[in-house]
Amino acid sequence: MSKTSTASTEASAGIDTRRAGWRAALRFAARVPFTIALMATLVMVGIATGTLTAPATEADWYETFAYGVPSFVDGRWWTVVTGTFLVAAPWGYLILAVLVPLGVGWLELVRGSGRAAAYFFGGQLVAVIGSAVVIAGLAEMGSSWAQGLVVQVDVGPSGGLFAGMTAAAAALASPWRGRALLVLTAFTLVSVLFLGSVADVEHATAVGLVLLMNARSFTKPSLREQRFVAFIAVVTLVAVQVVASILPTTGPFGTTDAGGLDMADVVVDAVIVLVVATGLRRGYRAAWITTIVLASINVLFGALAMFVLAHPEVFVDASGSPDPAAQEAVTFAAAVGFLWAVMLAWLLVYARAFRARLRRRLSGDRGADRPGARIDEARRVVETVGGGALSWMATWRDNRHYFGGDPGTVVAYQTHQGVALVLGDPIAPPDEVGTTLREFADAAERAGFVPCVFGASAVARDGMPDGWRALQVAEDTLVDLPGLEFTGKRWGAVRTAINRAEREGVRFRLTNLTAEPRSVRAQVTAISEQWVGDKGLPEMRFTLGSVDEALDPAVRVALAESDDGTVEGFLSWLPVFAPGGTPRGWTLDLMRRRDGGFPPVMEFLIGSSALAFRDDGASFLSLSGAPLAHSSELDDENPVEQALDRLGALLEPAYGFRSLHRFKQKFNPRGEPMYLLYRDGSDLARIGVALVRAYLPDASVPQLVRAGFSIGR
Repeated sequence: MSKTSTASTEASAGIDTRRAGWRAALRFAARVPFTIALMATLVMVGIATGTLTAPATEADWYETFAYGVPSFVDGRWWTVVTGTFLVAAPWGYLILAVLVPLGVGWLELVRGSGRAAAYFFGGQLVAVIGSAVVIAGLAEMGSSWAQGLVVQVDVGPSGGLFAGMTAAAAALASPWRGRALLVLTAFTLVSVLFLGSVADVEHATAVGLVLLMNARSFTKPSLREQRFVAFIAVVTLVAVQVVASILPTTGPFGTTDAGGLDMADVVVDAVIVLVVATGLRRGYRAAWITTIVLASINVLFGALAMFVLAHPEVFVDASGSPDPAAQEAVTFAAAVGFLWAVMLAWLLVYARAFRARLRRRLSGDRGADRPGARIDEARRVVETVGGGALSWMATWRDNRHYFGGDPGTVVAYQTHQGVALVLGDPIAPPDEVGTTLREFADAAERAGFVPCVFGASAVARDGMPDGWRALQVAEDTLVDLPGLEFTGKRWGAVRTAINRAEREGVRFRLTNLTAEPRSVRAQVTAISEQWVGDKGLPEMRFTLGSVDEALDPAVRVALAESDDGTVEGFLSWLPVFAPGGTPRGWTLDLMRRRDGGFPPVMEFLIGSSALAFRDDGASFLSLSGAPLAHSSELDDENPVEQALDRLGALLEPAYGFRSLHRFKQKFNPRGEPMYLLYRDGSDLARIGVALVRAYLPDASVPQLVRAGFSIGR
């Protein structure tokens, strides 16, 4: 192809890309016509009036077109309209560039143009008139703060924007709805108390209106949300003190000058955020008690400050002059005391949410949930009740065990980074899996853990607690054994491996490793150690066993041996019990081969094992799920699943998850998805760290760093 034709092709491709971009932009614009029209109107009014480049407050006509108590007293009701489309200062347009998409565009996308327009204009009308009524009423009652505002006017659409933002937040799914509304409420409340402008009162009025309109959609906050509110409240209180230390404040309780607070106090409060607030988020009783004490002290000081503010003669010194510094300190104490009173009420009402101990454990018996403490009991439940492909892993020594109200149920889990990480489905009858999982999740949350399930089946996914989410993280590969024959082209690789083994004198044995002579066990151990040593990291755990687990008498080991007794490779198979204690299937765990040994040893071992288990009456083999791998593209992949796909590609050079998954396709398995079940997206980062620790509990930081560099290369 010539250079000319290549350049022409590239130019054509660039034009197509630009056209596609324009079409996407037009489709998006068609979804938010009201938002675009509103922003265009604000800008055009700014150009026409000159407020795009000069402050409107300096114009001669400002008070004529601005809304507020003075305008309404003079009968200028049209200012509700004219003031809405004016902006006080040029920098206000930068703020509108954020607030208009956030306050109207977001709502228009989720609830339509009609709803967005109704909330904006209705919210703006109520915010402007409602705030004027509130300010005038407080001024009549003698509030010096309101008396300062009653003579002021304001412009701008922020009341309608806050109403739209609150309505959009109310349309979110739980738990994001409660969190977004909490942040908006905290922001407007603190703004009124410590900034105290006419606009702040308008914002609070708009947010309060929409909250009342959506009150029926709110339900009792969950245990986690009760803790989250307390966490946000403490953070907000410290943020208020930081703001007051660098900016002047004004509000219903009075005014303070910039720098009125001691920075040492601010530093101490920042430590409280790091310690106490984090403890509240995790539900620690100690953090709750500490906060109750702090809140009580601040409420007491606030009450005393209110009493002192009611007697202004206190601020007069011996010479008869007022002491402004003392008045500012008392003013700030009164405002902070009010916020602490709100928080104290919340902590007392939801005291049951803060019962987690510093040494968290799910079981009521001291030490009962130590790793491996109740393996024998868990083993009996697995053998009696049965379970899925990962059920025997519940008996491994690294796991803790939670026994539900029904003595025939157990949940195997590990705790890392504050996460209670469940391994596979709860061990329970199929109709009780969901109940057992919900019971465990409640217990874990009460103890201050983030609960999640890794490697869950569709049964557990269908029974997960309300509001939880499921994310496919692997795919189990199952080989059905009844009637299995290695005939036809699709079984060619397996049939060839078995025939070659017969020619070269490699034999198959299915055994218990504990019954083997020391020489065989030594070879198995040496092969495994050599395989682990090549990885540069300690042996992986969690859903991957070791030779120690293979020594369990219930585990079957498949050996490939040459005529001279050399072990060429081995597999370990974990039992999958049917109710009553009879194995109905087997799950592949270890796969190890000797360097330089019989090349198709894995195909030979898996094929021979399948025939042996078929003859024993088993119904299936699970070749286990390869993490971050699946045989086909997922439908409607969400951003998290796309990120996991990219992560799987990045980890492939080091761990070969996808190569292993492709290898298993030689056995023509059927795929069953395996899921990560979790509460909400905010937990995923912590769950990710917990999974790394679960799989590599003994890896040091330098080892992880070196592995990261090797993966990157």
